[in-house]
Amino acid sequence: MENQVTNNANALRLFFTDEVFVVKDESVEIRPLRNPEPVFVPENVSLAEEKETVLKAETIQIPAIKPTETLKVYPQAPEIPHIVAEPLPEKTFKFLGGNKKSVLILVNDQQHDVSTEQGRELLRKIVKAVDLGTPDFAVLNYANYKGTDYLELHGFFKPVIMLSFGVEIADLKLNLTWQNEIIIHESTKIIFAPNLHHLDSDLTAKKTLWGHLQKIK
Repeated sequence: MENQVTNNANALRLFFTDEVFVVKDESVEIRPLRNPEPVFVPENVSLAEEKETVLKAETIQIPAIKPTETLKVYPQAPEIPHIVAEPLPEKTFKFLGGNKKSVLILVNDQQHDVSTEQGRELLRKIVKAVDLGTPDFAVLNYANYKGTDYLELHGFFKPVIMLSFGVEIADLKLNLTWQNEIIIHESTKIIFAPNLHHLDSDLTAKKTLWGHLQKIK
């Protein structure tokens, strides 16, 4: 038979209309609910506490970071200036004439300013044949400038035409070959012939020269 004992206030009002006083009965045992579930697991708490303790211990064991040592400052090596070779001064030449038409005439005579009387007379005929006056050309005695090459002469005179009497291709350090024909080197027309004094008596060489002069008029 089920237990008829109850302490429910609503149920008691149905049976008792008078005032009822509830007295605690020590003889009645109220059984606890079956399989009560704990609100939290004690083991988890212990584990969390252990982990927290370990973390705190590890944190305490981390050594303090030492301040960075002061960097040593080494003196800077002196800067070595870049050495630039100074350009060589341009060679200057003493010549006759005005060079207005950029015609350079090379002669080679160690005893005279230009040549012998025969050679000078032949030169007058040559410049007249190509319609040149003294202001138009420059006459340079190469005997006074031994070792001067073509580049130095060209840098100073800028010749459009160069007549070379007694000055060989090797003297000017030109990698060219004279074959009795006008040489066009870059923008310069070049004619090679014997020394003026010897040319005056060499009819074959004079005839060849005359043919070349007609082509550059």
